[in-house]
Amino acid sequence: MSDPFENLDNEVYLDKIKKFFYKFKLLIISISTLLILFTAGLVLFNNAKKKEIDKISNYYIQILSIVDNDPERAKNELKKLTKLSNRDYKNLSNLLIFKLQFQNNEFKESLKTLKEVEKNIKVNSHLNKIIKYYYAQVAMEQGIQKDFEIFTKDLLSFGGMWALLAHELRGHLYFSKSDYDNALKNFNKIIQNQQATVTIKNRALEMIDNINLYYDKNS
Repeated sequence: MSDPFENLDNEVYLDKIKKFFYKFKLLIISISTLLILFTAGLVLFNNAKKKEIDKISNYYIQILSIVDNDPERAKNELKKLTKLSNRDYKNLSNLLIFKLQFQNNEFKESLKTLKEVEKNIKVNSHLNKIIKYYYAQVAMEQGIQKDFEIFTKDLLSFGGMWALLAHELRGHLYFSKSDYDNALKNFNKIIQNQQATVTIKNRALEMIDNINLYYDKNS
């Protein structure tokens, strides 16, 4: 047999809930509607963002496919990507534009492009190390010794592969100045380093062979 007091309590409780619902019905419906709209909007936004990224990715891949055969057109298309709000593709596009400018000996323009990337990244970004390396390359080509020393010192402070790249750059600079002893020292540091990849070791060995040929001719 059911407890009449318990039934009465349940009815009172249900009655309170009904009164509460009717009292705040408009507010409850409004909040529920807003939550549904917010969730739907978030889903639509994420889908739209994904589609946008996919579209940019495909566009970037198409540009990469024409870089070697039509670098000027590739550069113009990359400049369009730098105007987008997507920071990652903006930086990637500017770095590729830099490489094309550097290959054409457009050093002033390439420095401007690097500064654009530098403005868009954090100090501790991995791109910062790449930028330092590119700055060192431009300084070497322009013959600005002071800047070259600053940037290669930064690379040496990063250690690992970046330090090896700094030695490679220094080796090339000394070689171009016919300072073969110092060039040899830097290339040998690469050969003797266990972290050095096969690729950079082979490049260093090729330069060492060139230096040894010079010594053989003049011995």
